[in-house]
Amino acid sequence: MIDPQDLTAAQFARWWKETGERELRQILFWRWDPLAISGYFPNTADEYDGYLPGVVALLRLGVDEALLAEHLEFLEREPMGLRTWDGQRRAAAAALLTEWFANSVYSWSRSGPS
Repeated sequence: MIDPQDLTAAQFARWWKETGERELRQILFWRWDPLAISGYFPNTADEYDGYLPGVVALLRLGVDEALLAEHLEFLEREPMGLRTWDGQRRAAAAALLTEWFANSVYSWSRSGPS
């Protein structure tokens, strides 16, 4: 399996354009969804797009799930203004994101865009 941190800048940019951005948008919208807006799809489909670059940057750096969960908590608390109480949901989202990133990069490197 290819290590996502081993991607060159050009490979990462290509993966992001061809596969990563679309997939990450779906995960944040359908699985993380701290604002509980997925029920209003498609009108709210781009709600979390502003958070994509920060999340993928942390994943590319190889942060652990705990740090990624902290970042999600920060996003919920600061820009969204939410009270953050659902640590289990956040931890599950961080685990999913970590696993997705490795699998997505691997699949893309083997088969091209999804």
